[in-house]
Amino acid sequence: MLDGLGAKLAEKWLSTVAAPGLFFVGAAVSTVALGHDSALDWRALRRQVRHWATAMSGWSTVGQLTAVALAVLAAVAVGTLVRACATGAERIWAGDWPGPARLLARRLTTHRTSRWRRIDAAIRTCRSEAPARGRSPALWQEIDEHTARRDRIAKAEPSRPTHIGDQFAALDARVRHQYGIDLACCWSQLWLVLPDDVRTELRASRARFDAALTLFMWAACYAVLGCFWWPAAVGAAVAMAVSWRRGRRAAELHAELAEAAVDVHLRRLVDELGLGPIDALPDPRIGRAINRIARKAA
Repeated sequence: MLDGLGAKLAEKWLSTVAAPGLFFVGAAVSTVALGHDSALDWRALRRQVRHWATAMSGWSTVGQLTAVALAVLAAVAVGTLVRACATGAERIWAGDWPGPARLLARRLTTHRTSRWRRIDAAIRTCRSEAPARGRSPALWQEIDEHTARRDRIAKAEPSRPTHIGDQFAALDARVRHQYGIDLACCWSQLWLVLPDDVRTELRASRARFDAALTLFMWAACYAVLGCFWWPAAVGAAVAMAVSWRRGRRAAELHAELAEAAVDVHLRRLVDELGLGPIDALPDPRIGRAINRIARKAA
């Protein structure tokens, strides 16, 4: 069992840290050898690498092993740094922008909120016309189209400058409105009553979001190389676009799964805590009771 666990850990380490780090070290070597002037001159790169290899062939065995070890350590260091900085990237995606960027965040949030409110007002107008127009298919199709447009912005009134931030904020707002619970405080209690397959799905969706964050950070590293070797900047731009798209979808899926977990399994939590008849849900009084237990009256 320990041998199998070690093999799995080594495979995961190689795929998530060492291999991307070695690619980055290779790109850094290309940057040093080529620069902007001969960015795509692969013959020059081969000549430079051949020159370095010839120089290393004159070293001692210890020196050659040391050089290889230093290259691997550099790859691992870069990979570890990228994974450590993913938390900062998550703050950027979630719209928790520090310092001077807060002014821009407020403006973007105001813009997103105004768009959301205009579409929401159109939905309310259509629904107010429902008694007069009866069960008109055109009316309900119009409502569905407006709702889809509104939900593409956010599923609740926007409070963050980014789409991903509003996905997580909307999750908390919708659950609070429906059940009266503070999901951030009550999530640990709910997690304990979730079935194993639900936990697995939630972990998998979170892992996809983390993978998108890691890709974004690698793109940022390649953007730094792009200041000295423009092909790296092109790759960084493509990787950032892909990571942002994957991150949006992963955030949407994770928020939907978390909300579904609350809808399906909150009654089990209420039953385990002995807070009242589960048929009473949604009841804000039960939600407030769960909040008091989770916060310990703090």
